[in-house]
Amino acid sequence: MGIFKIFGQGFRGSAKKGRLLVYLWLVNILFSLIIVTPFYFLLQKDFSRSLAGQKLIQGLDLLSLGDIIFKYQDVSSLFVGWMLVPSLLFLFLQIFLNGGIIGRIAAGEEKINICNFFGDCGRYFWRFLRVFLISIIGYLVVFGILGRILSAIYKAWIKNASTEWTVIIASLLRLLVFLLLFSLVKMFFDYAKIRLVAEESKKAVRATVLNFSFLHGRFFKAWGLFLIVGLVFIALSVIYLVIARILPQTRLIPMVIVFLWQQAYVFARAWLGVLFFSTEYDFFRIHQAPSA
Repeated sequence: MGIFKIFGQGFRGSAKKGRLLVYLWLVNILFSLIIVTPFYFLLQKDFSRSLAGQKLIQGLDLLSLGDIIFKYQDVSSLFVGWMLVPSLLFLFLQIFLNGGIIGRIAAGEEKINICNFFGDCGRYFWRFLRVFLISIIGYLVVFGILGRILSAIYKAWIKNASTEWTVIIASLLRLLVFLLLFSLVKMFFDYAKIRLVAEESKKAVRATVLNFSFLHGRFFKAWGLFLIVGLVFIALSVIYLVIARILPQTRLIPMVIVFLWQQAYVFARAWLGVLFFSTEYDFFRIHQAPSA
């Protein structure tokens, strides 16, 4: 089966996972509320019904901004720590949710409910966490070795650049290559997660090693399928940014519209996550060979 047919099959499969998308959206918005709430109360306490609050709405001048920075200089370390901890928690949350996504995809037509979704999240969390730890090595190797080579090529290219266009083109090409390398590593370890679910295995190292034989001879098909979904993600992101840019954000009703548009994008990103795994699972199932 060609990759476009697999994409269409995965597209139709992800479209049937409406309840799964609702769960993902609810978990993400709840997590966001937990993170934002402390900052909301901090700003509400100090800026509500104040001249500084009015300036935040109307736009700050440099002097007022300096006063605010001076006032909160002692909480900068707390702010950094507060942002670092949620970032780590969000990473673990995504590992947790991936188990529910792939588990429900593997379940086929079985009805999705909150019990079997979170049951899959918990069942596969530790297996996926081990895959994540192994993937860190993969990212370090790929970007540590190839990244240095690319940086050397980039520096040699722009060293004798006669115009800024040479630097711009070189920078864009370097960014594109880095994104492609990132997609390769991510795709590789996605299939390790899928194998763990499809085979009900707990051996993360074995699943990772078997990926080399699975992708041998069909690597470009798998990568092409991954990139097709990636292009859908880019297209939706561009549409979101273009429309968000032109929406007014100064009055209540337009702000509500902006909020709803933002949540639509969050929902779309959840669907794209399901689409990535759905297409990869179908590709794996179609090409799966008996494991050694």
